[in-house]
Amino acid sequence: MQKKSKIGAWFAQLNDSTEKFGSKEWFKAYGMVVLGTFIFVLGDIMFANPYHLAPGGTYGLSNVLNALFPWKLSFYVVCLDLPLLILGLIILGPKFGVKTLLSVFLGYIFTYILETTWGYAPFLHVGEIVNSNSLMPHEGMMIEIGQEGRYFFPDYMLNTVVAGVVYGLGIGLIFKAGATSGGSDIISMIIHKYTKISLGTMVIIVDGLISLSSFIINQDFRFPLYSVILVYIEGKVIDMIVPPVKKDKQEKEVPQKA
Repeated sequence: MQKKSKIGAWFAQLNDSTEKFGSKEWFKAYGMVVLGTFIFVLGDIMFANPYHLAPGGTYGLSNVLNALFPWKLSFYVVCLDLPLLILGLIILGPKFGVKTLLSVFLGYIFTYILETTWGYAPFLHVGEIVNSNSLMPHEGMMIEIGQEGRYFFPDYMLNTVVAGVVYGLGIGLIFKAGATSGGSDIISMIIHKYTKISLGTMVIIVDGLISLSSFIINQDFRFPLYSVILVYIEGKVIDMIVPPVKKDKQEKEVPQKA
């Protein structure tokens, strides 16, 4: 009986007690999770993946694997995210909550739908998308879409800026709803738990290594550099949506002892 009560208490922690089911706050929070996840996936499929960018996280690593081995991006995402979620729940407990689990699940669904309907074609590019038999003069300067034999002339900086804004908007909405997108954040949280390294430092290290992995695709340092720029812009947009709490404000909120 006691074991059942512990299991029930564990699952109860998954829910946010401040949001009553069906209330205005509940619909707002879960609406932001759904919208934020869709925008985030949109940014990856239409901006990051076609340009072989790896802006951290399991989606960044999935972009690298997708470029090297032409398997569906959604399959890579679920293969990377699912073990991390299970490991996180075992080691860290139910701190992720239902909204994080929903975000991860919706991310897989939205990725599969978009890659099936839109494909891996870029939203931003210079000129028209061409077939391999018409690109000979610019072959070394163009990027192939998946392994479809179609190429486009990239606009790296514009795409990176827009991708950073789209990524930041999506992740910002997810954070504002009190959730996370799972993925590499779980690795950072686990290492943070057993070491003295700060969580912020661990996020930078893990996502930084993933961004550097984009060099493997074409042995071109531009890709990891643009990935880092994307992450920086993403972070600034997230701060606009979820402003960081100021230190003096935090100190005022700490109750004083009598």
